[in-house]
Amino acid sequence: MEIIQRECKSSEDNRTHRFFLFKSRDWCNIIPITADGKVVLVKQFRIGVSEHTLEIPGGVVDPADTDIQTAAIREMAEETGYVPLPHARCIPLGWTHPNPAIQDNRCHLFVVGPVQKQKNQSLDPGEMIEVSEVPIEEFLKNLTQSEITHALILNAFLLLLLKAPETLSILSRELEGFRGNHP
Repeated sequence: MEIIQRECKSSEDNRTHRFFLFKSRDWCNIIPITADGKVVLVKQFRIGVSEHTLEIPGGVVDPADTDIQTAAIREMAEETGYVPLPHARCIPLGWTHPNPAIQDNRCHLFVVGPVQKQKNQSLDPGEMIEVSEVPIEEFLKNLTQSEITHALILNAFLLLLLKAPETLSILSRELEGFRGNHP
């Protein structure tokens, strides 16, 4: 990551303002699903909040990665030891800006399955990652009970939900409820 200072002129009052930008390579996160219906999660200490967070595997896209999907699968294998089975599907969910107020990169999101543990973890120095398999039903409870608090991870599941056509009609109905037409 590189910190860059930028001066920008306001379109409203023509004053110059100083901003700081974190310049970074793109990131990726991947939702791994096992053949027996479990979500592979990682738990690791995050210095920004000084606590452990429950997440899906992911990391920085390396210059050596041939594409972003390859980077996501590589990160999953390094952090968890899980790899896609030969008949697995890996579907891109989209991308988000992690924090466009101060960062210039994107976080690309995928879902893959089925996966299976076939390797040992290959962690970077300073990484200490605990891996778990959580049944989908239990995982959904974790999601709704705020046990998963990392915004980028929540984005991955939001984008996965938005892939289902019925989700859009439910979301539309919920939003319509705030129009003020109902008592």
